[in-house]
Amino acid sequence: MKVFQNHNPSEIQACQPHVLEDVFRFHRALPGYAPTPLISMDGIAGDLGMGRLLVKDEGRRFGLKAFKALGASYAVYRVLHERSGGRLEPGEFVGERGRELADGITFSCATDGNHGRAVAWIAGLLGRPAVIYVPEETVPARIDAIRSEGAQVVVVDGGYDDAVRRAEEECKDGRMIIADIAYPGYIKIPRYIQQGYLTIFREISLQLEEEGEEPPDIVFIQAGVGAFASAAAQFFNNPSNGVRLVCAEPQAADCLFQSAEAGDGILRSISSGAGTIMAGLNCETPSLTAWPDVRDRFDVFVSMEDHWAEEAMRSLAAGGVMSGESGAAGLASLIALCAEMPGFLGEELHLRDNARILVINTEADTDPEGYRRIIGKESSLDEKPG
Repeated sequence: MKVFQNHNPSEIQACQPHVLEDVFRFHRALPGYAPTPLISMDGIAGDLGMGRLLVKDEGRRFGLKAFKALGASYAVYRVLHERSGGRLEPGEFVGERGRELADGITFSCATDGNHGRAVAWIAGLLGRPAVIYVPEETVPARIDAIRSEGAQVVVVDGGYDDAVRRAEEECKDGRMIIADIAYPGYIKIPRYIQQGYLTIFREISLQLEEEGEEPPDIVFIQAGVGAFASAAAQFFNNPSNGVRLVCAEPQAADCLFQSAEAGDGILRSISSGAGTIMAGLNCETPSLTAWPDVRDRFDVFVSMEDHWAEEAMRSLAAGGVMSGESGAAGLASLIALCAEMPGFLGEELHLRDNARILVINTEADTDPEGYRRIIGKESSLDEKPG
């Protein structure tokens, strides 16, 4: 495990209240919407010598086993909203009006699995085709899940960045890329995707209020290109409010860690040829729109070995939460810190023994074979929204 501490996290621009409400209003209008559970797992916290552990379980989001539909759906809605001249209402998105506005579009993206399935699902709701590009090491179960939404899957020689390039090269004949990574010339849609993830934190805030609980003291957020992490940064935008943010990445694909550690503010690309079981985080280059938020706001960057994700998956399973390898990464970084740097959270981040900790389980068993190998038993979530 490697750790880089940002000793001077700064306040960044918060998401505007009207944007937060617009995102939340849109998601509540989608078929099958329901807030995902916020689960207390204080037994794990006690084992780690901490106070309170809350797990936001995204494994049941829209029956897709992952959180990605929040970003993809909002981005497509914003695109169609603009096509309508600003007149498309959330309740019209998957109805006749939304389908008319989407006419002629083939939706496309590169993915390690979950985002591609989300884009394919949205395309299906709108009655449109999707073409999804995946790296060559993508496990068959994730490819099958994308195809189950009616999409065409193209397997690309190479890694995630190669899939991104291939999707861009073949973006023609009515294709529209809905990608969560921003790069030169492609900025607007990734910003919408980042905003879409704000619903998770809005739900958490409401759930804590309903229970009369205070906000978390520290949030552990897994990161690939950084889109989800940037949403956390925008929601908890001011470090003076006392919420610490920790970015968790696999050591084989720690582009954000290496960019932060370099200290010059410039993002770094890495080679992820070694691979990681945390497939959803196996990204080589930070998103241009996400990196500044993550760079400036996050307190700590953790780069960890895969075995910590396996340990976190087993801990969550013992508490009744099904988590995939990437889904468990936030908790994995907490476990790794407590094991390898036991004084860090208290001495460096000044957390109390009874600190409130939040992690997000971003996926369930998106690779059932891998889940069985790690957990030792079979489990599945296959329900779809009505």
